[in-house]
Amino acid sequence: MGKNNEFVIDGATIKCSMGDKSASLKVTSNFSVYIKNKRVATALDCTNVNMMPPLVTFGTCKPYKAVPPPGCLCTFIPTGPWRGTYAKKTIGGKKVLIGSSYLICPRAAGKISITKTGQ
Repeated sequence: MGKNNEFVIDGATIKCSMGDKSASLKVTSNFSVYIKNKRVATALDCTNVNMMPPLVTFGTCKPYKAVPPPGCLCTFIPTGPWRGTYAKKTIGGKKVLIGSSYLICPRAAGKISITKTGQ
C-alpha cells in the first residue's frame, strides 16, 4: 500500500489547508484493532476530543488572520465523519481511515488532510 492507502493510526499528523500548524489525531473510536501497537483510526475519530491540541488545533486561520485573537485562531469544528475512507474494511461497523481521507472545515472551507499516517 502507498501512503495514500495506508491505514491511519493513533498519533497521525493532520493539517488544515487554511491553518499554519499541524496537529495529531487521537484515536478514541476503536479499542480492538492495532497496527504497531497503536489503535487504527475510523471515520468517527472526527471530534474535538480527537484533535491534539483540542483547541487552536491548526494555529492561525488564513481567512481570519486580521481578526484579533481568539477570532483568528483555527479551532476545529466537527462536521461529521471523515470522507474518503477505505471501503473494504470496517472496525465494529465503522469505516477505516486511510492516508487520503479528509474532512472539510465549515468555518473557512479548509480541507483537513492526513499528512503522516503514523506508520
